[in-house]
Amino acid sequence: MKLIKRLGLVMVTVGLMTIVLIQGIGAMGNAAVGEYSCYCSQPALRLTQENVYWGSYADYTNHALSIDYDVSNDSTNYANAHNLEILGTSNSAGVTSISHGRNVNMVSAGECELVTVKYNVPPGVSGFSTRVYATTRDQCGNAYDYPGPMPGA
Repeated sequence: MKLIKRLGLVMVTVGLMTIVLIQGIGAMGNAAVGEYSCYCSQPALRLTQENVYWGSYADYTNHALSIDYDVSNDSTNYANAHNLEILGTSNSAGVTSISHGRNVNMVSAGECELVTVKYNVPPGVSGFSTRVYATTRDQCGNAYDYPGPMPGA
């Protein structure tokens, strides 16, 4: 059981239906073919800030602040998020992102993944706001941007 905090990205579901054929082996070793529904819909993703820290003394002296984000897929159907990528950030106070973390192969419905974004925080800045932009695909290959298209992209 996981405790999940609620913050972050837009949660919108758009659905379309496709039929796929799945082959399996029957009880007697015969090939069995059946029809199963596959939902091609936008994953309901949300972003939660988890940890804020200086990764090392060198990061501290270089003003490189790390923030861990939990990317959760709150979809109640089979809307898995494939090839999740942080595209960039929009920040206040002169802060810039310098590393967008790893690309995530898949965030399954009901699951979450941790991604770390590194920010350059200029001297004298005691706080800032950030908006994280990401893109992912559903199992049918349709692309979705969170919370929407990244400005200037």
